[in-house]
Amino acid sequence: MAILSDKLTDGAKLGRGAEVRFTVAATRDAVAHDAILTQARTVVPVDPVTGAFATPDLDPGPYTCEIRWGAAQPYEQFPIEVPAESGTFRLWPLIDAGLPTPPPGAPGFVRNAGGIDRMEPVELADYSTHPKVPATLYILF
Repeated sequence: MAILSDKLTDGAKLGRGAEVRFTVAATRDAVAHDAILTQARTVVPVDPVTGAFATPDLDPGPYTCEIRWGAAQPYEQFPIEVPAESGTFRLWPLIDAGLPTPPPGAPGFVRNAGGIDRMEPVELADYSTHPKVPATLYILF
């Protein structure tokens, strides 16, 4: 199963008041067929100084990720797909993959022909140790 981790920080790199929670998008059978996944929220504690967080093991599939940047702020909602692979994954690439595409003709956007959620440039020397995200095309330079 997958663990999602990242940092929620403001411009000063402080995580004060940030909160992140995950909700199964729809009630479904667990991948291991040993439980029913409900739409109950999993609230993940965020370190108030560093903004770092890590989820418990999450069953793969669609979730809604909700981020609140402060106690007085509303939650922002992002549809994400938790990978089926085991390991630890950054949250941002999953949010990025679920964001709507820009309007046709928007500069700098690559239209996906299928199978790729995002692209990321990586220096060749760093590729072997760079964390891999499923359905990501890595451009080596």
